[in-house]
Amino acid sequence: MIKKMPIPWGKVALIVWLTLTTLYVVFAEYSRLNMFVAQNAYNQGYRDSVTQLLAEVAKCQPVPVNFDGKTTQVIGLDCLQAPPAESNADAVTDASALPAN
Repeated sequence: MIKKMPIPWGKVALIVWLTLTTLYVVFAEYSRLNMFVAQNAYNQGYRDSVTQLLAEVAKCQPVPVNFDGKTTQVIGLDCLQAPPAESNADAVTDASALPAN
């Protein structure tokens, strides 16, 4: 008669534990890498959008900006003409025109 060998439950538990731990670590690292790639793609898209917007605004033409169904136009402040400065000659110098305290 063939004698059955006892199952080494300690070794089986160790192998199962190592397998599950390895799978957990691999999944965690994959998730971290996936998040890293997504964050870098978001940052690059943001950088590209701002760079393109600044290049268009530098042309001193209104630039249409669309987001979430809303549209507006953007123009650089450097392109706007400043109003003429008021001269001191036009300022009121008569003390009688000032309000009394």
